[in-house]
Amino acid sequence: MTAGGLSDLADHVRILDVGIDADRAVVDRLSADPGVALIDRLDHQRDSLRRLVPPPDPALTDESPRWVYYPWRRTLIHVLGPQSFRRLRLDRNRNMITAAEQDRLGQLRIGVVGLSVGHVIAHTLAAEGLVGRLLLADYDDLELSNLNRVPATVFDLGENKATIAARRIAELDPYLDVEVLPTGLTDDTLTDFVVGLDILIEETDSLDIKATVRRAARAARIPVVMATSDRGMVDVERFDLEPDRPVLHGLLTEADIGHLAGLSSR
Repeated sequence: MTAGGLSDLADHVRILDVGIDADRAVVDRLSADPGVALIDRLDHQRDSLRRLVPPPDPALTDESPRWVYYPWRRTLIHVLGPQSFRRLRLDRNRNMITAAEQDRLGQLRIGVVGLSVGHVIAHTLAAEGLVGRLLLADYDDLELSNLNRVPATVFDLGENKATIAARRIAELDPYLDVEVLPTGLTDDTLTDFVVGLDILIEETDSLDIKATVRRAARAARIPVVMATSDRGMVDVERFDLEPDRPVLHGLLTEADIGHLAGLSSR
């Protein structure tokens, strides 16, 4: 991940197709490395795919598998190809989310700012197949006191919170497009972060970031959603439908927003 700007997980998760000579060479090298664990349950995955009801299209059952390398675990895993993987992984959603809804929601580009509470939200979006591309922003590193609410472990202490969430999502679905902004949002990165988003989920602790994120979302006509653990409040601001609405429902004036930075918790 490149500090200071958006980066994807390409430098971390490697998806390898043995039908490509260069990828096959990497798989051979990793397989021969005694320090790399190898997990191959592809036959079980293929059997589960064939038993789906209704039966999957032959294009899915014939899709070439992939090897996925996770360097932070030093592990190489054999998995179904991207389309058959998605079909099998999300099969048990069929009684909650229709196939048409899954296809539509799977195209969404969603940004999550603040990866403490936001970690669970981002992971749930990925698990349910409700997003096609995730952008995660947080400047903070994981501390032991964060483990009361962040589903990480002591192995993650000192790692960037957005990176931790991205890695957990990659272990759930290596094909999901995830980008990370480990420096958090600044005046220099905010505009690029919101461009092209369908929804922005804001879960930060900083009042000034809450306000500036909403101003940027309003300018880009992007809806903002926030959920808090304090009394279970859910906040929705539909800047896509109401581009002139005041941020934070008008609880602060534009002049007040400039004074939010540096305030104490009290």
